[in-house]
Amino acid sequence: MHHHPDSNQLAFVINEDLGPEDFLTPKHQIIYESMLDARNNQGRDYFEDVYHLCTSSSLDIPMHYFDELIDRGSTVRGPSLIWHARALKLLSFDRQEISLVANIYADLQQSVDASELMDELHKVREERDEYKKGEPEAFGNGIREWWSKLNTKADDGYVEESAIPCHLPTISNETQGFRRSEVSVLAGSPGSGKSALAMNFLLHVIRNTSLKTALISLEMNLDEINARLVNQMVDVPLKYLLDPTLLQEKKLNKDKSIDQQKLWDELMKATQYSLKMAEEDIFQAVSLDSFNPNVVKSAVERSALAGADFIILDHVHRVQFSESKSFAENMTRLMVSFTEIAKSTNSHIMVLSQVNRESPREGRRARMHDLKGSGGIEENASLIMMLHRDIEETPNEGELHLAKARSGQAGRTINLVFTGNRLTFGEMANEYRYEN
Repeated sequence: MHHHPDSNQLAFVINEDLGPEDFLTPKHQIIYESMLDARNNQGRDYFEDVYHLCTSSSLDIPMHYFDELIDRGSTVRGPSLIWHARALKLLSFDRQEISLVANIYADLQQSVDASELMDELHKVREERDEYKKGEPEAFGNGIREWWSKLNTKADDGYVEESAIPCHLPTISNETQGFRRSEVSVLAGSPGSGKSALAMNFLLHVIRNTSLKTALISLEMNLDEINARLVNQMVDVPLKYLLDPTLLQEKKLNKDKSIDQQKLWDELMKATQYSLKMAEEDIFQAVSLDSFNPNVVKSAVERSALAGADFIILDHVHRVQFSESKSFAENMTRLMVSFTEIAKSTNSHIMVLSQVNRESPREGRRARMHDLKGSGGIEENASLIMMLHRDIEETPNEGELHLAKARSGQAGRTINLVFTGNRLTFGEMANEYRYEN
C-alpha cells in the first residue's frame, strides 16, 4: 500500500471493504487507519503524514519498522494487491468466527444464554459467504478474450500500434523483441557502449511510433542525456553539444576541420525534431541524484504511471542498498518491483547493468553469472542481452549475445558495427551466429 493517494492502489484495498479491524496486529491497524485518515490530506508529503499520524497513536511504532513495512508493501500492486486484500479480509472473517465460537462455548459451559453470540456468528458467516460471491472467475480466465484478440490481430488490416520496435532486426525476429509487461537487461563491461546502445533503442521507438519513452539515469545529468540524444539524431560532433561555447564564432573559425554550414544545418534539423518531440510529449529525461533503491524504484514507477511505454534505467549497479541484507537479496527485491511495475502498467522496462570484472581479466566474454546480483536479475528478466566491445583491438565492432530470451531463441550472438562519432550500433550485414 506504498502509493501516493492520487494513485488507484489504495482504492483497490478500500473497494475490497478492508478496514483497520481486519488487520491482525494493532500496529498494522494503526498504520492502515492513518493511511485512510491521510488520504485526502493535501498538506505534507503523504507518507510523512502517515508516519506522523502513526507516531501520534498510543502505540510505539519506530521509524525502521514503518519503513520496512511500507517498503515491502510497495512490491504488491494492481491485481496482486486485490488478491492480497481479499485474502486478508477472508482471514478476518475466520478470526471473527473462531473468536465467537470460543465465546459461545465458554457461555454454554457456564449455562449462560449465548443466543446473541449465535446470531452474531450467523451474521459473520453470511457476510463471508456474500463476500466470497465476489470472487473472480476461477476457471477459463481470459481464454475467450485471448482468442478474440488473436483473431483481431490476425486480420490483414490490423496494425499493431502498441508494439515497441527494435532497430536490431535479429532481436525482433528471434526473441519477439521488447514485449510489454516485461523487464529486459542490457549488460556489459565499463566502456562497452551500453548507454549508447540503449539510447539507440529508445530513439528508434521515438522515430517510428507515437509511444511515450523515458530515460532514467544514475550516471548522466540532464544536459548530457539531451546532448547524447541529439548526437544520435543528427551528424553533429558530441563535443559541440556537451560544450556549446565551442559554437562561438571565434572558436568555430579556428576549427578548420568542421564544415560550418553543415553543422548549422544539422543543428537546425535537431532543433525542429526536438521541438516536435516536446510538443508530442513522447520523451522524458530523468537524472537522479540519489541512488537509494526506493528513490530509483519510485522514479521508474512515476514514469510508468505517467504513461511511459518504454523505460530505460541507466545503470542499476549504482543503486546503494542497505547492509542489512545481501546484495543479491536486495537486487532480487528491486528486480521483482520492476517486474511488477511493468506488469501493472503494461510497459517495458530495460535495466542496464554492469558485469563483474572477472570476465575481462580472464580474457573471455561475460556470461549471465557475471552480472552483479545475477540471481535476481536472471530470475526476473525476460530478455538478457550481453554487449561486448574490445575498445583497444576492434573499437568499431561489437557483439550482442542473447543470453536469455523467454519468448524466443537464446544463445545467439549478433555481430555489430559501432559508429563512434554518432555513438550508434547497427547489425553487421544482419548476420548472427550461435555461441555455446
